[in-house]
Amino acid sequence: MKTRVWGVLFTAVLLLSLAGCAAVPADAGKNDITGTWKDSCGLTEYRFEPDGKMKIEALNLGSFQGTYKTDGDTITIQYRVLTENVKDTYRFRLDGNSMYLDENRYTRKK
Repeated sequence: MKTRVWGVLFTAVLLLSLAGCAAVPADAGKNDITGTWKDSCGLTEYRFEPDGKMKIEALNLGSFQGTYKTDGDTITIQYRVLTENVKDTYRFRLDGNSMYLDENRYTRKK
């Protein structure tokens, strides 16, 4: 009888611990691009805010406010340059402190 009670308790604890693990997605934080990223040449810098707003600073062109949205491994960036609305879509991925927009590499600024 004691063995059966212990077996039921062990099973209940195991199921509860597995349910707790399932509550956190496996890729949580994987695509967190929040922060400031600079290209290897120092020509372009992106600053992504948690609320979907962003700012681009481009050497010799100035800075531009805009928005961004991620969907899986795709990022869409929208901003305005003078009188022109710009909408760029890239495949992105993060690798440690590196972010790739298509094949262009950016490093997270500290």
